[in-house]
Amino acid sequence: IPWNFEPNNTLMHEEGLVEYGTGGIQLLKMIAISRLIFDGLIPHIQSSWLTNGIGMAQLALQYGADDFGGTLIGEEVVSCTGARSTELTDKIIIDAIHQIGYSVEERDNFYNPISVS
Repeated sequence: IPWNFEPNNTLMHEEGLVEYGTGGIQLLKMIAISRLIFDGLIPHIQSSWLTNGIGMAQLALQYGADDFGGTLIGEEVVSCTGARSTELTDKIIIDAIHQIGYSVEERDNFYNPISVS
């Protein structure tokens, strides 16, 4: 899962060493380059709506990610950084993927297919 550095609530941020996290362009470059370099070595790259938002996750799918990420219950790590929303319904996720013209394949934790829509 490619994640941007989020400085909020870190010692580096408190001490003024870092003011801003990395931006969307860096994330999309990381995903695209990772897809090329790790082809055949890392089978799945997640777009991570959780850390990057729905819109960026949609773009990430178009830049080489093949996993939108899933629904979460009781997530406590990312929410400590000040993330706005750490819970989405399956309908919101499915709609976001369909909006960009992709089909949805639900999977288990081992990437075994469960259903397709």
